[in-house]
Amino acid sequence: MDTATELATLRNMVDATRQLAHFAIKKMEGRESEMQKRFEVDGRKLNSMYWIIAHMAWAENNLIIRSIGGANPEVPWLKHFALGKSADDGENCGVPYSEIYAGFKKVHQVAMETLDKMNPDDLNSENLLNWEILGGKTKRNTIMHHVRHENNHIGQMLWLVNLHGVKTI
Repeated sequence: MDTATELATLRNMVDATRQLAHFAIKKMEGRESEMQKRFEVDGRKLNSMYWIIAHMAWAENNLIIRSIGGANPEVPWLKHFALGKSADDGENCGVPYSEIYAGFKKVHQVAMETLDKMNPDDLNSENLLNWEILGGKTKRNTIMHHVRHENNHIGQMLWLVNLHGVKTI
């Protein structure tokens, strides 16, 4: 496959994955006050919808925008949801859910603009964060990992939606 077609396919996968995330989030409409609820299973606290949505924004900012070289989306709370940060740090950062959701959408918009402007020949270039993912440091690898990462968290969100007593199908 030529790189232009590959980049277009990856871009469409990034956007389609985010549409699936919105499917899970929309199931919780009218329950925004419950977005920070953390369920416990066998003595382990699960991350809340709030935390997962914010973490997905942090991840997209890094795996797409920063690794490729896009514009800063100017979302100051992202740092509270970084890899390795405790769920409690994010849950207690004081940002209302409405701002988390707005930032989630803003980061995705900037990520899509970044992918739209990306030169397909840069898929093989080293990502700007120097992260090794999928056995390499290419921008292609960070984009592919973003899709995998986001889908994992969407699965978690759909379980949480069910734990909130909301049907997903």
